Amino acid sequence: MAFDLKKVALVFGVSLTIIAVCSVLYVFTIQWKQQSNDVVEPGRFSDPSLKFVTVLFRHGNRAPGFKCNTDAHNNIFPEGKMELTKKGKQNMYKKGQILRRLYNSFLSNLYLDTEILVKTTDTRRTFMSAAMVLAGMYPPKGYQKWSDSETVWQPIPIYTNSPDHGTLFDEPGKCLAFDSMSIKLYNQLNNHTDKNITALMSYLSEKCGQPITHKNIIKLYDLLLCRIADDLPQLEWIKPYHIETIKSIIMNKQSSKTFFENYGFQKILIGPLLNEIGSIMESRLNNYNITRKMSLYSGHDISVAMAMNFLGNNIELPDFGASLHFHLYHDDINEYTIKMFFYDRWNNEEGKEVLIPICGNPCKFTDFKNLLEKNFSGEWAEECKKIES
Repeated sequence: MAFDLKKVALVFGVSLTIIAVCSVLYVFTIQWKQQSNDVVEPGRFSDPSLKFVTVLFRHGNRAPGFKCNTDAHNNIFPEGKMELTKKGKQNMYKKGQILRRLYNSFLSNLYLDTEILVKTTDTRRTFMSAAMVLAGMYPPKGYQKWSDSETVWQPIPIYTNSPDHGTLFDEPGKCLAFDSMSIKLYNQLNNHTDKNITALMSYLSEKCGQPITHKNIIKLYDLLLCRIADDLPQLEWIKPYHIETIKSIIMNKQSSKTFFENYGFQKILIGPLLNEIGSIMESRLNNYNITRKMSLYSGHDISVAMAMNFLGNNIELPDFGASLHFHLYHDDINEYTIKMFFYDRWNNEEGKEVLIPICGNPCKFTDFKNLLEKNFSGEWAEECKKIES
């Protein structure tokens, strides 16, 4: 009997050891896969009927362009005004990993210059966001490993000739029509006569240590959102209801109609980009560039929101890392069709398909292209002059 107990104890001990070793190996394997970004399974969008993809995404978390004179945390955004933050870099790297998981097998495992084209607006935050996304999508493998030590990055060309004009707010004088229309929008915001709003403005001005008006309250709101996005302590005199009230002043139905649903703004801000998206897809289906599979555009919240609004989907300004995906499919029934998917922030991996009401369902590519040509056929500089006059 004593022998049997020893035997049972031995077997039990060996079993526990095996379980412990297997558990450690499992955890190690999972962590290694996460760190190595080694995606093996076909992605959600690996359907052979998918022929081309365009992704327009907002850059990652950035620092605000405004601060209050009374803020004790002077260096809370050490990167500088409007620059990509550390969290923004981390998030956009993870965004790239998400894109790899979504499109694995549709895209080659290795970076191929003939397969993907990447463009950005001419700002540091969009350029750096594009670089971080590419690092997440294409960790160097095989012959593309260029360093003897482990690295998650490899150089991939990024072009700064994006036709996205989402930076016009920071470029006064570039399009006088846009400048004058923006002034009208600010004047509309200034028409508020609500005593509660007037009292709020006085309170904000006192606490911020500088005048807060309808012209710069948008910048203050942006400051508050940037702190939230980076998990930083909020200004001690700001309460959640203040943020909601400020949002209601800025993001109301009238201002949305005046700006995002304004056909003139759409033609100036997003028209050239949508036109290019359509033209590149057309060249793909006409077999002019059969190896190209994807175009990436690193842009801004206004870019994504304006494109969505033009195509019949009203949304608020999207979060950091949000993306709009245009898919070109081919089947024997409808020939070439367009589907659109929206991911509302950097870590959204599920997304949702959104219809294109002004194109129909299914949205045939010929209808989509005709829609773009009908609305955005003019030269950009000429459009500015026409709207101004």
